[in-house]
Amino acid sequence: MHHITINNGNNNCDIYILGTAHVSEDSIREVEEVINEIDPDLIAVELDSERFLALINEEKGNNLKDANIWEVLKSGDIGLFLFHTILASFQREIGEKFNIKPGSEMKRAIELAKLYKKPLYLIDRPIEITLRRALDTMPLKEKLELFYQLFEDGDVRELDRRSIREMVDNAQELVEILKDLSPTLYRVFVDERDKYMAKNIFDTSIGREKILVVVGAGHVKGIVDYLKKLERGEIEIDLNELMEVKRGRNYLKIVFSVVLIGIILYGIYSLSSNPEMLKKLTIDWILINGTLSALGAILARGKLPSVISAFLVAPITSLIPVIGAGYIVGLVELKCRGITQEDIQHLFKCDRLRELIDNNLMRVLMVAAFSSLGSAIGTFYFIPKFLGL
Repeated sequence: MHHITINNGNNNCDIYILGTAHVSEDSIREVEEVINEIDPDLIAVELDSERFLALINEEKGNNLKDANIWEVLKSGDIGLFLFHTILASFQREIGEKFNIKPGSEMKRAIELAKLYKKPLYLIDRPIEITLRRALDTMPLKEKLELFYQLFEDGDVRELDRRSIREMVDNAQELVEILKDLSPTLYRVFVDERDKYMAKNIFDTSIGREKILVVVGAGHVKGIVDYLKKLERGEIEIDLNELMEVKRGRNYLKIVFSVVLIGIILYGIYSLSSNPEMLKKLTIDWILINGTLSALGAILARGKLPSVISAFLVAPITSLIPVIGAGYIVGLVELKCRGITQEDIQHLFKCDRLRELIDNNLMRVLMVAAFSSLGSAIGTFYFIPKFLGL
């Protein structure tokens, strides 16, 4: 546990920051011991309102929102949904190994705050905002590397209680590894949230003498550093800025589509005097764009009708700003698999990545996502050709 005393401009406040592992029985015990030892005025936890409600309602099976697959496909938020679900499943898999539900130490802090009549403060940024900011700013290369790591290295059989303890004790080293693996994930998942939580802690320290903060071990150093900078007046942290996400994505798609159509028309005009070359370019566009989209559906283990539809629709939907190949292919896969409410409920109860990947609903989303990715790769491949480069 890290102890820091700060002056917030009104008063001095002792802040005790307990770094935990979200799937560790030791962390639950440490939460209990620290609360009894320091008797804080307020308990702050690394949660937002959605995760808070999920924890207190988990016995009802409401740990995640009900999924509306039609809306997920229509909105284009497939990547966000996949990202959220895979990360949650990976954490549940670790917790299952040690018979500890993820976030149990946070839940225990909530229970003790209620028992001892201590104010409880949720200091973390909403998870949906964090995920959306990560996906909106992450380069394609990082996204592919991330999903490869999650699926390829998602086996937790080698973990034991000692290794979990070592992760907590050497959390900063793990943060540095994440920084090298994916600078975007580090910035959004660690640094931005360190700022967000530090600002909330600093503001809520006004009028308080003693605060206990329960956060993941990887956030301790960053929060302490930002608290010191806030105290010295070296930085200002704007929470609204950290909550911003890209808006008007459909307009960007429309602009891109208009530009793409312009490039294609330019290519057609340039080759109008050479019908044979124009014919070859058109056939190549259909074959390559359609084949890459179909290949994406195959890699996601889609049904044959989905693979065929991917090949047929990708060359056309690449030119339409409001309808992507993934939307249509996803609907075909959805029809073929006949998703039931049981599939949706089972998705959120999968304890292992392999079980998650084999879920019918997840398969629909992966087919939609991979077919869209294949079509996008084919489109970008052809832009230089239409420009005559």
